Amino acid sequence: MTWIFDQPLYIVILGIVLGVFVGAVWTMTGRKEALFALAGVVVATLVMLVVERLVVTDAEEIHRTLAEIARKVKANDMDALVRHIAKSNPGLIDQARAEMPNYKFTDCRVSKVHEIDVDSSAEPRSARVEFNVTVDGTFSYQGTELSGRFARWVQLQLVREADGQWRVENYRHADPTSFMMQTPSESYEANY
Repeated sequence: MTWIFDQPLYIVILGIVLGVFVGAVWTMTGRKEALFALAGVVVATLVMLVVERLVVTDAEEIHRTLAEIARKVKANDMDALVRHIAKSNPGLIDQARAEMPNYKFTDCRVSKVHEIDVDSSAEPRSARVEFNVTVDGTFSYQGTELSGRFARWVQLQLVREADGQWRVENYRHADPTSFMMQTPSESYEANY
């Protein structure tokens, strides 16, 4: 039921639909109970909007984490970036420390989040996130240096650690069109 708190638009639409229905009943009957019910719908909608602002869902936390990681990448802050990697995967921390000196970012933007799939039953809680990112900078790879703007499709496996923070447990990235070519049998887990 957290979906209702992910987007205030859902609450507004629900409030409008109920308000129109109860308003129509009041208009047809003229009964004061219907008028009170209409006032109740308005108050309940406003309360739900306030609650929506106060409740932070996993998806909202993950969006914030992605934005924070993008800021750290743009700043080329390797130490801060490594703190976003799960302690359960020390090899990924080593890999990041080895690769990051090859990249000098001038910009990093998450352009479109395609999917956030949270597994609430997992312990610790985990999530698979797919999104597009656009980066600018200079990148060295196997003796070749490239500069410019590049788009990538990224898939992260996140885990919510004991301190409540979402951290990267594993990842992959590819050309943005490659995820469209996958078949349903090509699962995320099969690539690790």
